[in-house]
Amino acid sequence: MKFRSFGIVSKTHWISPLVVLVLLIIVGVYPLTLRASDFPSLTVYVVYFMWIMLAESWNLVGGYAGLLNLGLVAFFGLGSAVAELALLSGVPFVLAVIPAGISGALLGLALIPTFRLRGDYFAIGTLVVPIILKPLVELSARGQSNFTAPIQSLPSPMQLYWIGTALTGLTIFGIFFMMRSRIGIALRAIGDDEIASASLGVNILSYKSLALAISGVIAALAGAYLVGYIQSFNTGSFNDLTYSLFPIFMVVIGGSGTFEGPIVGALIFSIPNYYLNEFFPGSTLETLIFSVLIMLVAVLLPKGIVPYISRLIRRVPHQNTRVPVTESSSATKSRSP
Repeated sequence: MKFRSFGIVSKTHWISPLVVLVLLIIVGVYPLTLRASDFPSLTVYVVYFMWIMLAESWNLVGGYAGLLNLGLVAFFGLGSAVAELALLSGVPFVLAVIPAGISGALLGLALIPTFRLRGDYFAIGTLVVPIILKPLVELSARGQSNFTAPIQSLPSPMQLYWIGTALTGLTIFGIFFMMRSRIGIALRAIGDDEIASASLGVNILSYKSLALAISGVIAALAGAYLVGYIQSFNTGSFNDLTYSLFPIFMVVIGGSGTFEGPIVGALIFSIPNYYLNEFFPGSTLETLIFSVLIMLVAVLLPKGIVPYISRLIRRVPHQNTRVPVTESSSATKSRSP
């Protein structure tokens, strides 16, 4: 059984994580270089943290475990709803994200019966989950569909920025270390060949359930984190497939089943998206550009940007070693009688 490449540098797995760690430290200390009047500008980075978390969440189940989850918005929306209700109950924001994450895990475990479905049928099954969840959330809230948290319960821009940095770092490196453990080996095996993995004694149901639960926690935390920025939540968010499809597109662009892929894909989407919304507010130009980018990557780089860069790096040493081998072989031939 042949596993897929783990990232840009396949033989030295610690180079990319160290680079990401250094960047996260720089991101973390960045607010300390700002004046107090510039702190509100830190909220710009909220969407970057959110999309990286969502892309990492989908990459865990879709990129590694081979589960095509089209219902990520269900976990995202549930996390937002639970955090909003907790804030309305007077719970501080830092504590409100805890029940939100737990709700994501419980939803993931509740979807275990869908594992009986395979391939496209599983994808369709997850697609209807947010449709079912929307009226259930409204029913639990006595028919209410709009929620607005009191502003005093929300974090300051700097606190929100640091919370986002922490959540993003925990997500990235939590998945990184998990994929280097026995759990990660099992998930890769399942994603590559489920039947062969089962024949080798891998407990398919247990590992799939664990992957979906952890993915649900991450997506729900991303939803709760966004509430700290926008303050309100509407159950109509369950119908917004943007939060289901865009993370998939980000992973496809960056590279499915790689360490760097979700990060690269999320940044490629988020940064141009922010500036397009700034200069062309109210337009759908970012969707058009992103769609064209996806088609180009699908045609030119079908495995994503990170695997393509990885192949280029692996070719360099091979090209450098061809010359001495040829010279050595020719010298041997010239000395032979």
